[in-house]
Amino acid sequence: MEETNLGEGTKKTHYVTEIASESLEDLEENVTSVVLNNEVPQGRHLGLFSTVNLFVSRIIGGGIYAVPSSVFINCGGNIPLFLSVWIIAAIIAFIGMSIFLELGAALPRSGGRKNFLEVMFNKPWMMTTVMLCSFSILTCFAISPAIILGKYILYALGYDAHFVNEDSYASNYIAIIAVIVIVLMHGLSLNHGILIQNFLGIIKFVIILIMCGTGTYVILFYKNVNVETGASSINTFNYFGFESTVSTASIATAFIQCFYCFAGWDTVHNVTSEIKNPTRTLKLAGPLSLLIALICYLLLNIAYVKVLTYDEIQTAGPLIGSVLFTKLLGESIGGKFIIISIILSAGSNLFVTIYGVSRMNQEVFREGLFPFSTTLSRNWPFTAPLPSLVVCGFVSCFWLSIIPNTGPAFDYVVSFEGYGNQIILLFVAIGLLFRKKCLQSHDSTVVAPKIGIVIFVMFSFYLSIAPFIGKQAENSLTSLPPYPISALLLFLLSFLYWLFTFKVFPFVFGYTLKKKVVIQEDGLEVFQWSKKKYI
Repeated sequence: MEETNLGEGTKKTHYVTEIASESLEDLEENVTSVVLNNEVPQGRHLGLFSTVNLFVSRIIGGGIYAVPSSVFINCGGNIPLFLSVWIIAAIIAFIGMSIFLELGAALPRSGGRKNFLEVMFNKPWMMTTVMLCSFSILTCFAISPAIILGKYILYALGYDAHFVNEDSYASNYIAIIAVIVIVLMHGLSLNHGILIQNFLGIIKFVIILIMCGTGTYVILFYKNVNVETGASSINTFNYFGFESTVSTASIATAFIQCFYCFAGWDTVHNVTSEIKNPTRTLKLAGPLSLLIALICYLLLNIAYVKVLTYDEIQTAGPLIGSVLFTKLLGESIGGKFIIISIILSAGSNLFVTIYGVSRMNQEVFREGLFPFSTTLSRNWPFTAPLPSLVVCGFVSCFWLSIIPNTGPAFDYVVSFEGYGNQIILLFVAIGLLFRKKCLQSHDSTVVAPKIGIVIFVMFSFYLSIAPFIGKQAENSLTSLPPYPISALLLFLLSFLYWLFTFKVFPFVFGYTLKKKVVIQEDGLEVFQWSKKKYI
């Protein structure tokens, strides 16, 4: 051990492990066995309700009020296909959750998929860690829930759908303000941030009841009559026909967008180190939350296709939720009260998204792979990881300031996020299927069914290649390639960062890398790297 001083007035043993070797091969053999402590300075403060709230608030956000229009168009306006995509996506999400529960029980620490893939794909040395960390930092944004929040706030202020979706950047600016405010709330006080998050979660459950009640009412009683004028508003759908053409690529995009709406069952594992009795809590909270989401989504999607016409769905875009409730309940109730409820729901989703992303950022910075990692990983100046939150906020605000405000641009962002996530989930499932022996030293009280893992791998593989087959959706972000290409390019960039940092530069300049585990002032363990010349 080595004594060092990390700050004025601090006299502690900070370097607890130091690993160095005379050859890169020896270093690789030794360093892979070193892991950081499961515990974090924030402590385990998330109980069952807080964890369910994290799941539900992350899964059921603004997406169900914005994404179904795009999914429906990608399904060609065919209602059985549209509903089938949602049901299949839910089944795959349940299978994926069982995979993550098994891995999470074996590796109960914050970081989720990063920890799982590091153990199952540990060669070449540091490649998995560096690629995942690099990709996480490049995509550590909360863009889509912020966009939904901004659009619905603007719509609630009386602006029409065309202005909100096409004519103004105001919703993007509102989204930027919301991101900054939430970053400060979570960053300046851990306890107050969680309290506000839980309060919004309670409101979320009330909104879920409203959504389920709305769907039930439409299924049982709705007569396609406008409540204010009494005029007939008969839906002109051919329920078993197609209003537009579909392709393998469009169906895959629809699935990816549905998975985006179920996203959250996997990201909650990013904060495992802050959950009390994580294995038991996640086993209860996860399936319950997904079941709530499935019931809610099916009822509301049935309401969409029963109440709205194909043209109304296509025109509404990300505002489909507000169009539905306005048509059902009129401007005075549907156009105001329900819209405010949607805003609160989207705000809750943005709260937990930023919370989860910041914890993932902190786990990434603990690896010490990027400039200023030690500073960015700190719980400073309070008990919350403010620097990691600021990084999430900065990246989110940057993209919100440059992306177009059009509805297709929102679809692009959702598809891009969903595709990158699906690639990672594919490798997690492959690892559990073929690399399970790597987990033999880690006990797990949960076992995912093997047939389920096989189905998940096959389906995820389909979603990985299908966007390249058939006609691609229009890319409204003219400065970027189609969303699957963009995601794969970021993975390639992450791979090149590992290749040059850990292979090319050490070989060319004749050095190995020395790794230290350091305890910071707040008690958080982090890695630090330094170069060691060959002898």
